[in-house]
Amino acid sequence: MSTETLFPDCQKPQLSAELSKTRVAQAQQFLGPRVVQRILAFALYLLGAKRSSIGQGLNIPTETVKSMIKTINRDGIAGLEDRRCASTKNLESPKPAPVSCREEDNSLVIDFGIPGRELKIPRNDPLLLKAVIVSMANNRLLSKREAAQALNVTSSYMSTLTRRLQEEGAASLGDKRQGQKHDYRVPAPVKREIIQQFAADIVCHGQTSSDKISAELQERCGLELSPRTIRHHLSLLGLKPVKRSLPQLIKAVKKLQKPHLVDEKRASLGSPEEF
Repeated sequence: MSTETLFPDCQKPQLSAELSKTRVAQAQQFLGPRVVQRILAFALYLLGAKRSSIGQGLNIPTETVKSMIKTINRDGIAGLEDRRCASTKNLESPKPAPVSCREEDNSLVIDFGIPGRELKIPRNDPLLLKAVIVSMANNRLLSKREAAQALNVTSSYMSTLTRRLQEEGAASLGDKRQGQKHDYRVPAPVKREIIQQFAADIVCHGQTSSDKISAELQERCGLELSPRTIRHHLSLLGLKPVKRSLPQLIKAVKKLQKPHLVDEKRASLGSPEEF
């Protein structure tokens, strides 16, 4: 594509006074009379008109025309504004409304800076909340710091979430521990079987493991429990440290009981003099 500037033929355009009057009136409604006057002056200047002719045609002093052109060449678009008046908002590029987040009734409210335009996401739906906030972070509607604060996570974990969403989709934002938590839920009778099997293994074999208990419960009771679930409940019940100390305790108790048992046996048989 050519970057060469095209210069219009100033002699060819056929100008219509009627169309000009209508178009200028419309432009003045949006831009204001002074801004339109400066645009016309600068356009005529670019087309090669003399400054004095521009002044005569627009009914403004030549020195004012010179000042306008100098200001526009120096300041660009801002030079079209009338410095004696308030800033011309029409010429300013609209700034995006600031997006902010706030807590409200156990929900996160995303305010887009426009009256009546808010998004309310309940905190009890974490997957939806993550999907929306991480998507906004990926599209730069929120900074990663703001998104991390909204989700109550660290900035480094926020980076992990943004990467997951880009590479794996929204399903990857779910709590990967939820499946594990579901596995851990077992009724009280099953917990009793875990404890019983744990104790039986320690008493009979002096040792045990979650894999061994899992296999034994499957064979003895038909219970399908993963070793991970068994480890979880043994830990909650405080039995993991007992696995090492209980065999020693059993041995110590047996040693203490042996003299007592011998004495009882002798008493039951009677003394040698009686035979």
